[in-house]
Order: sequence, then structure tokens, then C-alpha cells
Amino acid sequence: MLTALRVAPRAPTASPPRRGRPRYAPARATSARRARLAPSSSDADPSARRRASSSSSASDPAARVSEPSPLALAASMPALSLALPALPATLGAVLASGYAFPATWACAAIPCCLGFLNPVYVFSVGYGLAVASAALGVLAMASASGAWIPALCLAHVFGAVVYGLRLGGFLYWRSVTWSEWGKRAQNAPEAKAKSIVAKIPVVLLCSLLYACMCSPILWHAKVANAIPGGYLPVVITGVGMQWLGAALEAVADHQKSAYKATDAGKTRWCDVGVYARCRHPNYLGELAFWFGTFLAGVPAMLVAGAGSFLPAALGLAFIAKLMTSQCGKQDEKQAGRYGEQKAYREWVANSGSLFPKMA
Repeated sequence: MLTALRVAPRAPTASPPRRGRPRYAPARATSARRARLAPSSSDADPSARRRASSSSSASDPAARVSEPSPLALAASMPALSLALPALPATLGAVLASGYAFPATWACAAIPCCLGFLNPVYVFSVGYGLAVASAALGVLAMASASGAWIPALCLAHVFGAVVYGLRLGGFLYWRSVTWSEWGKRAQNAPEAKAKSIVAKIPVVLLCSLLYACMCSPILWHAKVANAIPGGYLPVVITGVGMQWLGAALEAVADHQKSAYKATDAGKTRWCDVGVYARCRHPNYLGELAFWFGTFLAGVPAMLVAGAGSFLPAALGLAFIAKLMTSQCGKQDEKQAGRYGEQKAYREWVANSGSLFPKMA
């Protein structure tokens, strides 16, 4: 009878939920989680910690993938933290990085390599093409970045492209058609560099100078969308002066070349067209171009910081000094050749060396 007795099971009673602490649905614990939740004895015992880590990585593929590689560990060492920043992964990232100016320098250096064929090309054909190449490099970086490029910034960039391509083509044409060019090239100071080793610093320094001259375009492209609207008249004035200077130099070069091709131009100074009131309108056009290029980039340089003014100011100071000194040299040379002629003295009296003399 005792075997027939059954003890009725007690009905399960629901335990009241605990308050003040949320209840999470237990998930299947992975091996990596079990290793993290291991007893404190494994934390105290290094050998146990290594065994737990090896067992978790062996049983959980995700844990093996997440382990840092030796290269990643080496990159995080403090000794490497003082190295140069990593190279940008894409062309678009270069513009926002510290490599924007070196990239512009590299673009300017490519045409300057013509100096290895003839050192004089660094200051003639290579000069014009370096300006165009630097501006195209800035445009490529800005386009690849995906940022919106304002119309004034595009006008600023394309002004340098048009100027550089026109000047480079003109200087090359003059080098192959002007009989005196070869003699002057041989007597130029830069022609003294004969070996490859001697030409390398000439190419690097000249391309660096051209990159400095073009740097206002670079800063404009870098911060074009952060320039306050109040600076808009400054940018418009600078871009207008840039294009006006490029046009004046192109007209002056064309008029002088056409006049020198005539019979009168072979024995007489050029006093026609824009040369009637200005003895060196081509130099005036070049100065107007570079001053306009600088002025259009001033608002961007104010946004970018005071350090951006340094390369731009150095480039502008160099070209201003070069053009003004060339005006004096050309006046002295022409005075020695035509100074005894009354018509020449009258032309000098009625014209300005760099700026036109109004009647």
C-alpha cells in the first residue's frame, strides 16, 4: 500500500520579479565571452589567462580575426607616433591633408624637367607649363574630393591654366623662330648647369618657386566653401585682374612678335599698339596677372591661417622684383641701341616704362 501512495506535486508558484535591476534575455555565451567571464583566478594567473585566450581564439573564428596584427601593433608604438602622417588613400583626400602643397610642387616640377634637355627651358617653356600643370593639379584634387567648387574658384584656377598654356606655347614658338634666342640662351646664367647633378637643384628650386606663386589658387580650392560672403568683392576683383593681366600680356606678345616680323621691326623698336604709351606692357600684364592671382586668394588665406601667406608672398615678391628689374635692363639696352635717334627719345618721353603715360 505504501507503494501505491503518490505524493501530489506542488503547483509551481511564480516568484515575484526583482525590482530595480533589468532582466536581460540570456544569449548563448560564446567562447570569447566565457573567456572574459572566467574566474578571477585566471586573471591572477598569467598562464591561465594565456590558456583561456588560446582556447577562445581556437574555438571562435571571429575572435581570431579581431586580434591585432603585428603590423598594427608596431604602428601603435609611441616611437612611430612622431613620423609623418599617413599618405592619403585617394586623390580627393590630398587636398584636405598636409600633402596638398607638396602635391602642387610635384605637378609644377613635371614640366620643369624640360630643363634636363635645356636648362633655359626651366625659365621659359617650363615656366608657363608649370603654372598650368600646378593649376590643373589643384583642379584634379578638388574635383576628386567631391566638394562643390564655386564658380569664382573655377575662374581662379582656369585663369592660371589658360595663362600657363598660352605662355608656354608662345615661348616655345619664339625659341624655334627667333634667331637670337639661341645666342641669348647660351649666355643665360641658368645655361651654366651642364651635368645632370647640377640641373637637379635648378629644376627643384624653380618648380618650388612656381608652386609658391600658384599657392593662392591652392588655398582657394582648399577652403572655397568656408570663405565668408563679405569677401566676395575681393575675390571678384582679384580674378578680374588676373584675367585682364593674362589678356594684356597675350596682346602685347602678339603685337610685338608681329611687328618684329616686318622689315621696320628688324631695325626699329616696337612702338605700335599697346607699346605706344607703355614700353613694357608685356611685363605689366604679367605683374597684373600675379597680383590678381594673389588678391583672389587673400580671403582663402585668411581662413586657412597666417602660414598660408608665406609661400604666396615669397612668390609674388620674386616675380615683382624680376619684372621691375627687367624693365630697367630693357630700357638701358634699348637706349644703348637707339638712344641717338630723335624719334626714340620722343617715344621714351611720351611713354612709361612699366605703367602707361597718359597724354
